Amino acid sequence: MLIDVFDRDPQWFDWSFAHINRAAFGASLFINPVVVGEIAPRFEALADLRAVLASMLIMIEPLTDEGAFQAGRAFEVHRARRQAGAAKSILADFFIGGHAQAAGATILTRDPRFYRSYFPGVSLITPSEDD
Repeated sequence: MLIDVFDRDPQWFDWSFAHINRAAFGASLFINPVVVGEIAPRFEALADLRAVLASMLIMIEPLTDEGAFQAGRAFEVHRARRQAGAAKSILADFFIGGHAQAAGATILTRDPRFYRSYFPGVSLITPSEDD
């Protein structure tokens, strides 16, 4: 995950960095504007963010209406399942999942349960050997 790399997370940096690099050799890597918003606080300017992403061979792709629609449908299922008082998942995760589903993309995540629950057809790269 990009946040692990940019924050040099002591537990997850090596895993995330290795998988991002590995994925770059076999596929096109992209993020959407929702992810740009999540990582923006780590940069002074958008140009700086774009330069770092380009050096990592990561493109910014627009979130399509199909991806947003799938995100909204999955979010509604989540809201119906959620117990009163339970923590709310943020809509951004649903946009990421919907975008990946619509694009036929793979998600690098440490939270496979979330994506398997709402986007079961999306391929995942996770830290677990069992996944």
